[in-house]
Amino acid sequence: MPLTPNAIYKDLENKDLDKPFAIELLLNLLDNSENVETRIESIKILNKIKVDDDRTFKFLEHLLISDQNEEVRYLTILVLKNQYLDKAFDPMVWALEHEQSLRCLISIILTLSEINNNKAKSYLIKKLKKFYKKDSNSILSHLFEKDTLENISNKELGDSMINFYILSFLKKTFGYFKFKINEFGHITELDLSNVERYSSDLNKLENFLEPILSLKDLKKCDLRFNHLTKMPEILNGSIEFLDLSYNRLAYLPNLYNFKTLKSLNLKSNRLRNLPESIGSLISLKDLNIRNNMISFLPKSINFLSSLQVLDLHGNKLNSISINLSNSIKELEIGWNNFDTIPIGLKNLASLEKLGFGGNKLTNLPDWIGRYDSLRQLDLYDNKLMKIPESMGSLKSLEKLNLRNNKLSNLPSSLSNLKSLKILNLSWNNFTILPKWIGALSSLEELNLWGNLLEIIPESIASLSSLKILDLNFNKIRELPPYLKELEQEKGLIIKI
Repeated sequence: MPLTPNAIYKDLENKDLDKPFAIELLLNLLDNSENVETRIESIKILNKIKVDDDRTFKFLEHLLISDQNEEVRYLTILVLKNQYLDKAFDPMVWALEHEQSLRCLISIILTLSEINNNKAKSYLIKKLKKFYKKDSNSILSHLFEKDTLENISNKELGDSMINFYILSFLKKTFGYFKFKINEFGHITELDLSNVERYSSDLNKLENFLEPILSLKDLKKCDLRFNHLTKMPEILNGSIEFLDLSYNRLAYLPNLYNFKTLKSLNLKSNRLRNLPESIGSLISLKDLNIRNNMISFLPKSINFLSSLQVLDLHGNKLNSISINLSNSIKELEIGWNNFDTIPIGLKNLASLEKLGFGGNKLTNLPDWIGRYDSLRQLDLYDNKLMKIPESMGSLKSLEKLNLRNNKLSNLPSSLSNLKSLKILNLSWNNFTILPKWIGALSSLEELNLWGNLLEIIPESIASLSSLKILDLNFNKIRELPPYLKELEQEKGLIIKI
């Protein structure tokens, strides 16, 4: 005789058991097994085989009312909703009045809202009026001001009740937090950042994320600084901005339900890899994975055709063997383990910002000069000894950071960088500066801290836009007259 729910289901499929006997065995396991997983799996199988007899209904009704395990009660609600909706009203009403689990409460309300009759509508309206009477300033005021409740569908009434339950639960559990609602009183934005600081260890936010993230009108959710270790699969398909930064996530769930997501912030977690399903985020524009432990990227990232900002700073990457989307405008790969810039980045024609600081670069490819739209280039804290002539083709470049490399000279082609506003050459090996430095007509800040300079070329006086000149930790004993004049007459800030 089969002893596990899956074995029972297999025998039923193979017609070694008939349906009534299979149900009998599953109910017996539910009633007598001390193994929670066995009991949970038994309910899942009951839902799968589509039970419809009265005896099973009575058994499930009792289970909903009396079982101590939250997962068992939750799955029981699903079976009653899926298989016994016409009989579910009375047990759901009783459960709604006595249930403590937010997840179960939401499932109960969803079940009641699917019962499309006047009895269910009257009950939902009665509950909503009771809530509104207690708190006329709540989100329900939008509902009462907008229309008479009788003209609203059961499903809409249920949605309003779910929003009210969730906000009430969050206020009771975590205290103050920020939120926004729409004209129907539905939550559109939730700022739950750092709310766990107000709660006990028993009330972990991650235990309530499934109902929160299932809110159908929720567009923006901030969950930063909450010690989250796990995430549910998002069910509502409406979230556009999700901030999970500064938590303890070691892995991500299946992401196929995130199709509306535009911004996903995973900064400062414990992620070692990304799921292949990340490629399903077809609306994603901003992906921040900064400060994790990622050592490779899944090829499915190639499918992120809307991606504009990708932050991979502070991981363990040493190569990128994928073809990133040409839509990317900002790419940050600083503080990884790259010794060369991957050839796969060559064709990112829309790139405006590229960060490669804190790697092991010893040279730059000639094609670095093909980024016509590049405005910011960070190459600090590498091992560069020279800069290619082609970098002078970066006509849109406004900020160039070459701090802490091994540079002693620059190619004359850089004199073409007429848009350059900030140039950081600090902590290199410069003993002299080229005279063409004065051709950088837009330069506002020149940082030369920590070099070996003894003199500054007079051409620097031609930099009419210059506001800050940092000469600290060089070998310059005294400012030349032309710099003193700039300091006095044009307000140039000189640090020496």
